[in-house]
Amino acid sequence: MNAASSYINHFRPVYEFRAAVVWLVAVGFLPFSGMPYGWAFALAALAALLVRGSQVWKALRFRMAISTKWLTTIPVPRLLTVQKRMREENNSMFLGEGFEWTQKHCQIAHDILRMPTTDIPGLPKWLGKTRRGRQIEEAIEQLFAPEDSIRDRMPQGASWIHGMEPDKGFVPFHYKAMGGHTLVGGTTGAGKTRTYEVVSTQVVHLGDVLIIVDPKNDEEWKLRVERECARAGRKFLYFNQAKPSQSIRLNPIENWSQPSEIPSRIAQLMEEGPFRDFAFLFIDRAVKGELYVGDKPTLRSILKYAQSGITQLLERGLERFFQQAGLTNWEELVATTITQIGGRQGSTAPVDAMVMLYNERFAREDRGNEAIDGLIATHVHDREHYMRIIASALPLLQMLATGETGLMLAPKVDDFEDEREIWDIDKIIKQKAVLYMGLDSLSNNIVQKAIASMVLADVAAVCGSIYNFYTTKPEVVLIIDEIAEAINEQVIQILNKGRGAGFKAFVAFQARADLEARLGNAAKMLQVLGNLNNQIILRLEDSDTAQWFSDKVGETAIRNIQISGSTSRGSESHIGEFNGGITRSLQLEKAPLIPTALIQRLPNLQYFMRISGGAVYQGRIPILQG
Repeated sequence: MNAASSYINHFRPVYEFRAAVVWLVAVGFLPFSGMPYGWAFALAALAALLVRGSQVWKALRFRMAISTKWLTTIPVPRLLTVQKRMREENNSMFLGEGFEWTQKHCQIAHDILRMPTTDIPGLPKWLGKTRRGRQIEEAIEQLFAPEDSIRDRMPQGASWIHGMEPDKGFVPFHYKAMGGHTLVGGTTGAGKTRTYEVVSTQVVHLGDVLIIVDPKNDEEWKLRVERECARAGRKFLYFNQAKPSQSIRLNPIENWSQPSEIPSRIAQLMEEGPFRDFAFLFIDRAVKGELYVGDKPTLRSILKYAQSGITQLLERGLERFFQQAGLTNWEELVATTITQIGGRQGSTAPVDAMVMLYNERFAREDRGNEAIDGLIATHVHDREHYMRIIASALPLLQMLATGETGLMLAPKVDDFEDEREIWDIDKIIKQKAVLYMGLDSLSNNIVQKAIASMVLADVAAVCGSIYNFYTTKPEVVLIIDEIAEAINEQVIQILNKGRGAGFKAFVAFQARADLEARLGNAAKMLQVLGNLNNQIILRLEDSDTAQWFSDKVGETAIRNIQISGSTSRGSESHIGEFNGGITRSLQLEKAPLIPTALIQRLPNLQYFMRISGGAVYQGRIPILQG
């Protein structure tokens, strides 16, 4: 009985309208009817009119809300005012207007999904057929229009999803929940970038470090972040390999804990296989050799040693080693060694002699040096075989370390004619700057993927350093649009362990298949998704991803009315006599709290948000103005 009484049919005819008309007539007639106490009856009729009128208004408002799509606009000053209030009240970020999605909304959604689209109540179709009718239609729309809204006339999406709840509020995204990292999913044009605009604007004014990796290089997003940095007095940094004159210089191998991290960042850009492993080995030896002689490894120096060999580096390393070992007469010993081996001519003869001296005096007695041993192993390796192996890494190094790109990624500190600032991720975080990386992935996809991968590896290195050594953890927000363009092992580590270092990551994709194709297997994909505890899902075209999110949200119970009718006629009844009956039963059945059909019908800028272990919201991202 309770279940039946709590069920509301939102799509029945508005019967209250007739009653309201009758009471309106009564209010106008009774005072002049001449009947005793007519004024008192008129007041009673007015009270009844107000009750029925309120019911009619609610019904009309509901019908207009589910039959009309709107876009919300918000000036940035008002956004910041709302953000400040929400930060003070419940330590949350503003994500537009919406409502908590509950069983009630699931029930209405399933009722609508069972209906033919022509049965969804709204304004009469004939209004739009005449000029006068269109004017009436616009007047009615404006009467029921939400505050600061404009009509959305784009064909995408169903209007009723956001309109089924009349009492909307600000959607909160709690900062503590953001530490669990967030997935932003949506098809092309659904509103991922506009969502990021709202998030990044608030992050800039909060004072947190903001690092943005945007493969599409969205100009509006970049200008928005730059404008808000100017408004907040923050340092804005722009990196774009396709626009060197506007870009900063950024060293992606500046920060590391172990020297082997540098060759790892380069090798991971290559396809897996033995050539990748050997390339890592030879680059690792060169990097350790550079560090031993006191040089700073750069992409340019690594390319030089890959192309021309490490003979010169080995010679410098042996000179340093002999001096540190106290072998003051090493030059005489080397000259003697050259004579002993027959005075062989050639550019490598002195180095060969130095190697023989090193092996006889130090290596055999286990008093050598790891970096020198590695350089010697490369030096004596078959040159032809070495070139075949390193050839797989040379094209990539050529793209990253030469030309204008090389000057941006391997900056020359002593080049005083180049006035572009030199930055690295650690410096950006320490100075609380804002970095916007625009990657020209459409015209130069291979290079852009490599740059994004190496920079994110540098972010992971700094994240690890903060986790291990910093007593006060900085607040860092990392936003990666189109994660499949830039994902690597280091990004997975940031998602795994970044929370302890104060990192909050936002990553976006269009479908789970993008991640699986990039990572190579479903297990890696699930590992990444398992570390994205919050999900903001805009319209999806991919049914697999929509089903995955629907399963994440879970199920609920909905009410379903079953109506059956029967007629019967007895054998001894007169003609025309019969018995009949109609039976109605209210049944409960399990259903997804958010059906996949809803996810695939969301209008632009509308989303479902699930916070791990918390509430589920349906909201609409506002369009920023000012």
